[in-house]
Amino acid sequence: MSKTRLAPTFRTALLEVAAALVVVSTTLAAGSANYAINWAQIGAGGSEGAQSVSYRLDTTIGQGIAGSGQSANYHAYLGYRQAFGAATPAPTFTPGPPTPTPPCPVPFVDINGNVFYGAIVYLYCHGAVNGTDPTHYSPAGTSTRGQFAKVVVLGFGETFYTPNGGTQDFTDVAPGYFAYLYIETGFHNGILSGFDQAGCTAHGAIYPCYLPNIPITRGQLTKLVVGAAHYPYYTPTGGTQTFSDVPPTNVFFVSIETAHYKGVINGYPDGTFRPNNNIRRDEMAQIVYKGVTTP
Repeated sequence: MSKTRLAPTFRTALLEVAAALVVVSTTLAAGSANYAINWAQIGAGGSEGAQSVSYRLDTTIGQGIAGSGQSANYHAYLGYRQAFGAATPAPTFTPGPPTPTPPCPVPFVDINGNVFYGAIVYLYCHGAVNGTDPTHYSPAGTSTRGQFAKVVVLGFGETFYTPNGGTQDFTDVAPGYFAYLYIETGFHNGILSGFDQAGCTAHGAIYPCYLPNIPITRGQLTKLVVGAAHYPYYTPTGGTQTFSDVPPTNVFFVSIETAHYKGVINGYPDGTFRPNNNIRRDEMAQIVYKGVTTP
């Protein structure tokens, strides 16, 4: 019986995998139908530069080699390993989850690797969001109240409402404004609202106003998503609060608690929600996406 020992490059490649199937491929000369494979088993004594190992010889199941230079695969179950010689094992590489194939061509070059990639792609492919230019979504940028009106109306598939004669419900949202149709639709469908007189005055606007060009906050957006999703309001028992900075007296308390209860939003690691912070564009996409897809 001809015996062929594995080259060192093969032996050092046998890394520890408990009861794993090891497949070794090597090139053999033509001859006998039986070949042998050596591997190390932890034990006493040893050689070939390894410490405290013993070697045992196992013969493979007969497999013919038709001609010189041809190769065959040999399979053996190896319960444990011992490093050979001074060879250094290759570093382990654990691949991350692959980026899913988007359902439509996505032009944005700045969202790969973003934690909310899936939400942005979903809303873009459903026509609910656009970029800040043809190839950028600008995930860290802010979103205005006018921009968000478009996102929430399109994202939730609201039925469009057009006022008769081009009238307007807000003094600062004229028929020529890009988000006019979306703001009017959201308002008449009961998911958007404007500011009170004091709020309008504070921003130099005439009541009733919507203030479409100011950034939308996390609290405002959460309230609008809860309204668009038609979630029944949820209030924690005993008046407790989930977030340290959203007490029961906060104007958005019920909306934020409802959204958290439904799994639509999360807070920050320090236990806050920061309702008065301007929301990022990627956060906006995620919250709207969760609202659209969470019954």
